[in-house]
Amino acid sequence: MNKDIIILTCSWMIALFSLLFLVPKRSRKYAHITFLFGQAIAWVFEYLQLVFGWIEFPFREFKYATKMSFSLHYLFFPTIGVFFNLWYPVNTNLLFKFGYYLIFSIGIATYILVLGITSDLYKILHWNWFLGVLSDFIVLFLIRRFTYWFRKGLKTPS
Repeated sequence: MNKDIIILTCSWMIALFSLLFLVPKRSRKYAHITFLFGQAIAWVFEYLQLVFGWIEFPFREFKYATKMSFSLHYLFFPTIGVFFNLWYPVNTNLLFKFGYYLIFSIGIATYILVLGITSDLYKILHWNWFLGVLSDFIVLFLIRRFTYWFRKGLKTPS
């Protein structure tokens, strides 16, 4: 079996298990909104990276349908966004919140870098780790702002 398929299968199982069993029932509506917006914003950023020729995906789930990676930006990144929002430190100072964003951004960029080095899931052309951290920081910020704005309209606490 191809190592790319093994990596994707393990990642799918971890992401689905995490979403199904680690998201508290009272937070599921909030997690759904976070996940859907995470998919939308990740798609835009992935599309821009492809258009500008910064990255490519040699191994894709749907080779003839799209040049984008389905799993990386439609399941894994939104899953990380869900847990980013669920564990967000609301009642802390600004420096701690900045560090929280930075830790998640560094983790995502490092995961992508490792995938680019060890597999054919991600090929970095004109992109680097620092740009990855910056773009992930921006995406997480957008996810947080949108879900905060959206949550103000929810009538029941979740």
